[in-house]
Amino acid sequence: TKYSSLVSFFYTDKLSKNYYLFFFYKSNELTFLISFTILEMAVLSERRGVMEFVENVCEKEYTEFVINHPKSHFLESYEWGEVSKLRGLIPHYVGLKDNKHLVATALILEKRLPLGYCYYYIPRGYVIDYDNFELISLFTDKIKAYAKKNKCIFFKIDPDIKLHSIDKNAKVIDDGYNNYELVKFLKKIGFHHKKLNLYFENMQPRFTFRLDTTRSIDEIRKGYSKSVLRWIKIANKFGVEVKSVDVEHMDEFVRLMKKTEKRQGFFSHDYNFYSKLFDKFSKIDAVSLLVAYVDVNYILDVINNDLDNCDDSAKKKKLQAQKMKFSKLKKVGQKIPVSSYINVHYGNKSWYLYGANDLDYKDTYANYKLFDFQIQLAHDLGKEIFDEFGTIGDPNSTKPVAGLHEFKKKFGAEYTEFIGEFTYNVRPVLSFIFTKLVVLYRKPGKLMRHIKVKLQKSR
Repeated sequence: TKYSSLVSFFYTDKLSKNYYLFFFYKSNELTFLISFTILEMAVLSERRGVMEFVENVCEKEYTEFVINHPKSHFLESYEWGEVSKLRGLIPHYVGLKDNKHLVATALILEKRLPLGYCYYYIPRGYVIDYDNFELISLFTDKIKAYAKKNKCIFFKIDPDIKLHSIDKNAKVIDDGYNNYELVKFLKKIGFHHKKLNLYFENMQPRFTFRLDTTRSIDEIRKGYSKSVLRWIKIANKFGVEVKSVDVEHMDEFVRLMKKTEKRQGFFSHDYNFYSKLFDKFSKIDAVSLLVAYVDVNYILDVINNDLDNCDDSAKKKKLQAQKMKFSKLKKVGQKIPVSSYINVHYGNKSWYLYGANDLDYKDTYANYKLFDFQIQLAHDLGKEIFDEFGTIGDPNSTKPVAGLHEFKKKFGAEYTEFIGEFTYNVRPVLSFIFTKLVVLYRKPGKLMRHIKVKLQKSR
């Protein structure tokens, strides 16, 4: 608005989102432009000066900010930092304050390297407003300075941010939604964007399935495939019992995990890891151990009843084969745990974190009923999103992991692709050397894991 030679304008501070109203006398257009630029630089400089980088945010303040943030993730939690100590990582809980109030945090996991150097991994990136590019830039500068001071050669982030919308075939949907500008900005301020991967090559899955659990449970189940609904009915018919149990039942999960690892040829964690994870997250009531049980005697009674009422010879033959199979598994007066999951509930989301099954009982479809149970649990807890925590980006893959994708997609969740992994090279020369040497450094470890898998399968 101009009145004679008096000029007034609003300036929006992008860091704090406050508004400033300035007045000055106009002599010419050049003076106006120079004056505005100087004022903008002065305001940003003043705001950056007010912003305080905190190297060790206390647990209570950190958790209160992260757990209530719309972009919160359990991998950014204080508890995950403590759990990560079990894997030889050192957690740092840093933050950025504006007028003594947190506006951003990061869980930094430090991995020690020879000669006193280290690298940082910030799981699922900063807890920050990702629409506020100026704030992202400032926080990155602060972390870079912190990393440099502590002999860190690089740090990685993999934000929990959707890249764009995709269909069931992983093809981009042109619905106008994407975060290409964020990706471009992160590269502009110095991050190197890792090539977009399709499998599990990164620190965290780049693809997942996410289910909107704000709807009614009946509405959610309408999205299940017909086969899932049919299999849940069979599980109910066979009397499969699903429940949430306490940590005393962790040995049941571990037994099933050992069977799963032997069958699939992988090692997930040292087995005491799961109990310690449960212990840490149970302190904030943010974890569930779920188990599905079957009673073989009851199943045999159901099959015998079906045989008595069956006139179809082909169906009868199938029932007799089923009866023979379950008769071999019969255990007197005992309910058997056949499927078990660990869920984490944090902020507005729940995650299916770990799962294990006994395939000797796959005909009970207990795992499908348990999967439905964990979705209902997320819904009942008031969570907005149920995250199935990882799948592949190639739906047509013939690799063994494709079976996991086929299982998870049957529950009607949104196929989601994240923006991927970004690396900031604090010491570029050392980062380059590290990336070349790490391949040689990890080869003995890979060989040992391969030997362990072979030994496990041979038992």
